[in-house]
Amino acid sequence: MIKVLIIEDEQPAAKRLEKMLLDISAEFEIIQRCDSIESSVQYFKTGLMPDLVMLDIQLGDGLSFDIFRQVEISCPVIFTTAFDEYAIKAFELNSIDYLLKPINKEKLERSIDKFKKLNQQNTQTDWKILASLLEKEKRDYKQRFLVYVGEHLHSVQTSDIAYFYSVEKSTFLTTNSGKSFSVDLSLEKLEGMLSPNDFFRINRNYLIEFKAIKKINILSKSRIKLMLDPAPADEILVSTARTHDFREWLDR
Repeated sequence: MIKVLIIEDEQPAAKRLEKMLLDISAEFEIIQRCDSIESSVQYFKTGLMPDLVMLDIQLGDGLSFDIFRQVEISCPVIFTTAFDEYAIKAFELNSIDYLLKPINKEKLERSIDKFKKLNQQNTQTDWKILASLLEKEKRDYKQRFLVYVGEHLHSVQTSDIAYFYSVEKSTFLTTNSGKSFSVDLSLEKLEGMLSPNDFFRINRNYLIEFKAIKKINILSKSRIKLMLDPAPADEILVSTARTHDFREWLDR
């Protein structure tokens, strides 16, 4: 049996990937699914090494490259990602395979064939070096978002967005002109798609663009209130945990 560890923070995607692997071959055994850097590190610290890891690059608590800095991984890895800006050349030069989402069965089968050939050759990869190469690559951040306007589609330039916010389990963007549209992405995913020079996650519910800040009120040493334009319905407070990072972000 080929023991496979799936690291994916979106449960439907993880279930779909597991089903495709089992459909491809009965020799695959999914030994565990992890949904974060933290849970993945905890798994590898047990000393149980799988035969193959299917690893999503963008996890809810950061980029999965951080896993390689904390634990040693001696098995092959196939990366999955929704974003094609992640140093494709670095993967190819290191004979590592990657799959762009949404993953289809045919491409997955090709990756599995590549994995089996590399496994027979006992190919070893220095994951820490690869992670460093990947993070040094210049990233192209998302330039526009496709949104629904009634029965029509509309493209919103990222430069026209004042902030993103969440209400319960839904996410919305608000443009500089005050229009709001639903987007099918979580704030966690959006953080990895937007330039950190322009956007900052001030609390659990708001991811704001620098130019949207019109006034900053210091309520206390650890409490900051923002006035945004266009003005949202909520009172906008920077979370206590993010206050220090927010000040540093403003001072770049």
